[in-house]
Amino acid sequence: MNKIKSYMLFLILLTMLSPATFGMAQTVIVKDSITNEPIPFVSVYFGNETGGYTDEKGMIAIPNEAAQIRLSHICYETKSISKITADLQTIFLVPKSINLDEVAISAKALKRTKTTEVGSMKAKTQTKHKGANGFEMALFIPYDSTWAETPYIHSILASLDYSTHYLVFTEIITPIYATLRFDLRQPDAKTGAPKDESLIGGGIILPSSQKLGKSGISLICPIPFPQTGVFVVVEWITTAQVSESCNLVPSLNMTLDEKENRTWNKKTFFAEQSGKAERRGTDRMQEQNEPAYQNEEAQVFYKGRTPSAKLGLKISK
Repeated sequence: MNKIKSYMLFLILLTMLSPATFGMAQTVIVKDSITNEPIPFVSVYFGNETGGYTDEKGMIAIPNEAAQIRLSHICYETKSISKITADLQTIFLVPKSINLDEVAISAKALKRTKTTEVGSMKAKTQTKHKGANGFEMALFIPYDSTWAETPYIHSILASLDYSTHYLVFTEIITPIYATLRFDLRQPDAKTGAPKDESLIGGGIILPSSQKLGKSGISLICPIPFPQTGVFVVVEWITTAQVSESCNLVPSLNMTLDEKENRTWNKKTFFAEQSGKAERRGTDRMQEQNEPAYQNEEAQVFYKGRTPSAKLGLKISK
């Protein structure tokens, strides 16, 4: 009889326990707080140097060990949740209220369609930078004071390498092709880094199943070139369960010929050293300040030069 009572008590306790207690991941959906629509490709940091993205339906599996998560998206206010409970099924993000400096988004039909390229697309390719989940690379393109009138930006250009070779002798055995998010951002007046505000509604997504051609990716509506200058940003995204060090395809071609390095990067899920404190994905760094380029071997290989991203814009005047 005592055995039966003990067994019944065990069953009752078992039903009271959350499935997460046994290490099962919990799937949640992230939605817009106003439209109630799912938000794809939201960055979710789980802690313990791990993170991921919501899929096309706004869904993501939260690991059991994630006591706290942080959600961020270029168009939404960042949100942190300190306690993950079993009944948490939907997370709502609030759209950002953005004030753009000196930029007017216009649907104006352009009379002249002849275009020219600005940026570093024509520079010689001398190395390449492999992408990683949550990694951003940005190139600053200044406003040319000799322009008689403000040009319009039509397309974003990027020199990408879709091969599976990493460096010279290493082959990626099982390549993972990333979704890319292209964006345009203005520089921060104080730091010079890209702002966390999109000029084109959160960027343009290029699915992993598509390759970027020489014509680049066209803006739905051309925008005036900001007089503050503009950053061309590319972000690597995958919803696959991968480690932070996993190299994603495509890589971004880089040049060593730029006299002034205007390339910045950001690592969403990687640990970054800033002084004595370790920060995670909160700071952007100029490419020239990357620790990887500071050691003696790198200095010899790059001959004291810093790789600059081969990104650009197609503009019309």
